[in-house]
Amino acid sequence: MIRQPINLKPILPMKRQTAAEIATLASRYDCTFTLESRNVILNAKSMLGLLSMTIPDDGELTLTADGSDEDAAIAAMNDLLRRLMAQ
Repeated sequence: MIRQPINLKPILPMKRQTAAEIATLASRYDCTFTLESRNVILNAKSMLGLLSMTIPDDGELTLTADGSDEDAAIAAMNDLLRRLMAQ
């Protein structure tokens, strides 16, 4: 299991396109992918969940991947988030 703090403030409020890109990428991997904030755990493979999640104003979340391909999944998600934040 890999747990990593992330800050999504630069991409808030989350738009449909952003949620779709995150969910699509997460769905490519077999591992479980979750975003956690204030005791709320969300499946990052769910676009609807991403759009409905109440993300704190400071944007602080924990990204967790757990499974056989967790290393590759975390690396790919970090790359995607960097690209999204640079837009």
